[in-house]
Amino acid sequence: MVNELTILKSIHVLAAAFWVGGGFVLNIAMFLAPRSGDKGNMLSAMRLTRFFGRYVLTPLALIVLASGIWLTEDYYDWDQLWIQLGFAGLVIVTAIGLLYLGPRSSKAIAGMEAGRPPPPGRNWTPIVARLNFLIISTVLVLMIIRPT
Repeated sequence: MVNELTILKSIHVLAAAFWVGGGFVLNIAMFLAPRSGDKGNMLSAMRLTRFFGRYVLTPLALIVLASGIWLTEDYYDWDQLWIQLGFAGLVIVTAIGLLYLGPRSSKAIAGMEAGRPPPPGRNWTPIVARLNFLIISTVLVLMIIRPT
């Protein structure tokens, strides 16, 4: 018979896998779209990223957070390093997505839809998105190796 721990851990791991995998795919899309030279491709990739981030990645992050807290409360201890690092990484990545990447992407999309191309110079959004993906990938590895 399947017990609560198995169900919770399965939900937690699946949500984390979909979250990290979704972030990976979005980073590839945002890397390739500008290289096509087609502004329509870039705008489509940006719209997909905004939608997916808001309606798929954010709920997945919340599922990972909620199931992780539940697992820790019932089966693990908060004083374990891998749990503390995982929790901190999850909070940081989610905050960056909600407070920086989401608003910046909405602003960039609105500008492109109004016919205003991005200003010349360094665009930090893709760099921050890649760093954000690196952080959550590191958290995933930490959850696997469980350093103490």
